[in-house]
Amino acid sequence: MKKYMILFSVSKDRPGIVDDVSSFLFERGANIEDSRMAALGGCFSIMTLFSCSSEQCEIIQGDLNHLMELGLESSLHESDTTDSNIEAGTPLKMDVRAMDHPGIVQRLVRILRLHDVNIQSLNTHVTEAPLSGAPLFSLDLEAEVPVEESIDGLKEELTDLASKMNLDLNFKN
Repeated sequence: MKKYMILFSVSKDRPGIVDDVSSFLFERGANIEDSRMAALGGCFSIMTLFSCSSEQCEIIQGDLNHLMELGLESSLHESDTTDSNIEAGTPLKMDVRAMDHPGIVQRLVRILRLHDVNIQSLNTHVTEAPLSGAPLFSLDLEAEVPVEESIDGLKEELTDLASKMNLDLNFKN
């Protein structure tokens, strides 16, 4: 029977980390199905959903020390991709741009939580403005709004917050 597992790994950033992790899984018979990987603050982090047999999963669990020897802190978690208690909803995609300041993410996601919105993907980044060097914040989000929620009402609430916080908010199709 096929099992689905999630491997979380983090290490000081260096070339070859993705090869180390993908080789580790491949050599033990696992198939990478979905992943998110990013360099953050001098570290490199990996979230990988993979499938394998129960026997291969036991081998991978037993061999996690190999990744530690390569400098990767890793943990393994069982996943169930066949059963989800979250119903599909109306897609919500948006991006936000602003001068960076505390609270942008928290205040936006609080509104989403109050409407039971399920975040699928959220990426943020701070860069420097070309001439002034001021910190510029960007956020890209994809989510599912429950069918019983008014997406127009949610967008209006998010737009009001953006106005109060001086955020450039754009909804995407």
